Amino acid sequence: MRALWFEASERFGVGAPDLWPLISDTARLNRAIGLRAVTFAATPRPDGGSTVVGEYRQLGRVIARWTEHAFNFVRPRRYSVLREYSVGPLLRLDGGVELTPDGDGTIVRVFAEIVPRSVLGVFLANRVVGPAATTRVIDQCRVFAAYVEGQRDNPFPQLTPQSRADERHLDELIARLNAGGSAPAVTRRLRDHIRTASDERVVGMRPFELADDWGTDRHTTLVTFLQATTVGLVKLGWDALCPNCRIPKAEFARLADLTAQAHCDTCNLAFDASFDQLVEVRFTVSPSVRDARVHLYCVGGPQITPHVVAQAELAPGDVARWPLPPDATTLRLRSPQSAVAALVDVASSSVGSDGGVRPFAAPADATVDARLAIRGEAIIPNRLQLAQEGATLVVENQLDAPAVAVLEDRLWPDTAATAALVSTLQEFRDLFSADVLAPGLQVGIERLTILFTDVAGSTRLYEAIGQARAFRVVQRHFQLIGDAVRENRGAVVKTIGDAVMAVFPTVPQALRAAFQMQRAMAQIETFGAVEPERFLRVGIHAGPCLAVTLNDRLDYFGTAVNVAARVEHEADGGEIVLTNEAFAEPGVAEVAQAECLAPETCEVQLRGLSASTGLVRIAPVRDTMAP
Repeated sequence: MRALWFEASERFGVGAPDLWPLISDTARLNRAIGLRAVTFAATPRPDGGSTVVGEYRQLGRVIARWTEHAFNFVRPRRYSVLREYSVGPLLRLDGGVELTPDGDGTIVRVFAEIVPRSVLGVFLANRVVGPAATTRVIDQCRVFAAYVEGQRDNPFPQLTPQSRADERHLDELIARLNAGGSAPAVTRRLRDHIRTASDERVVGMRPFELADDWGTDRHTTLVTFLQATTVGLVKLGWDALCPNCRIPKAEFARLADLTAQAHCDTCNLAFDASFDQLVEVRFTVSPSVRDARVHLYCVGGPQITPHVVAQAELAPGDVARWPLPPDATTLRLRSPQSAVAALVDVASSSVGSDGGVRPFAAPADATVDARLAIRGEAIIPNRLQLAQEGATLVVENQLDAPAVAVLEDRLWPDTAATAALVSTLQEFRDLFSADVLAPGLQVGIERLTILFTDVAGSTRLYEAIGQARAFRVVQRHFQLIGDAVRENRGAVVKTIGDAVMAVFPTVPQALRAAFQMQRAMAQIETFGAVEPERFLRVGIHAGPCLAVTLNDRLDYFGTAVNVAARVEHEADGGEIVLTNEAFAEPGVAEVAQAECLAPETCEVQLRGLSASTGLVRIAPVRDTMAP
């Protein structure tokens, strides 16, 4: 049968970048315009990637089955998807959306080409599928525009909760949270969210994303979710994310269930579960509060992989031409059908020390347009530089089979509460001390900040004032160190004699904690045995390490840990010593400067290391050490 064409368009008074996150959220859009929930299965392709098959079912019977090709899209301009049916009244559906800037507004064009299989297919195309794919999307865009303009408080008002919360039980648990010291501003927003959000929004909740939406502090929101787990309001789970599509591919109720490797069926990729990016904590409302159920409405839309800038499925010899978005900086071009990706660096403007924007001096070999070729062994060339203004990327499939080209941001967003970050929170270690890795499992962390402390002159202290009194002094010192670590969002890993090992997400947090510790030591009564200002030594280093379970607690091992311990030995009483590498981290010099301290540099030979190590020594200044 001949193809049927459907199209609808309208101009809206808002920009394409504002409409794009909403109209490209195909999972919610499909549900909002009345499409059915679907099931998907991915079958690995021998040449890389996978074949995705979708189904509609009714009363347990398959009423439609199709092969779903990869979405073709360029952010924030257009997207389309091709479905080829093997079962059902249709043979083919190719539909999508184009956004064209028009002054201060956007013309949205929605289109669908449908090839029916039968007379029933013609009827469904004309009465159901075609209108749903075009005019209903335009109707929804009117809601989107009103939302962007502040005239509506919800871009998807149709997506009411499919399940209801037990409000009495919910209020009881919120009251317990508040009584336990949780932040009322967060618990209030959490209660409203659990009551009113759609089912998919209360499953797999990401605390940092919600904090940004609610206008609450990220750390406080995450801690509140951890506390909410202990009272039974939500369930904590660990998701292993695919490094390519960044979609959760395995969920673990406990860290002990985490495996060293996971597999993404869609990308046909096995990957190591890394604490830095690929293991993330998420929370789901407890079934006793609300029995939320999530159904699939789309598996490959642009907002499912928001880090992807552009994507295309290319036949052999086909070419994609992608103008770079204005915010592009550090990109990667990959293909499941190619063994090695290509890196794309974009030259843009830079901000000067006076805050003004200055033209970026592009390297001599930077180009406006560039061609890349997808081959089985690699994408050629493997690295290039583009001048941002007017740049176009031209990608050619030089394989003998179809290939999917994916252009994506290399940098990961900071909205994930990763296992590396969560395990550095004292609240997590206190509340979930039994949540540890399986025995023998070692999980890599690309970068962690490690702080060691020790007491200077502890032997003299014990000899001068006696065992019992010295023990109380040391215990008080442990308490003050623990306070400083917690208040600067770190965690105490363990104590070794009079020494403490703590970890932090960043070096500035560790350095602020170190200054707080040194100031706090002036509060200790040492009975004249030791100068309080010279009581504590602190060493800080940052680097890669391994997370393991030792003595039923999460612990860390590796060269970075050993270096941090030896750096602490280089400190005199009252000093803070950092490696040059740690001191060079963004924000560290500003923390030191705020304390009005002049750091000194030196080179030392640390035990066990072949090369010398550069250190930054921050000596005590008595007038800043006062309580």
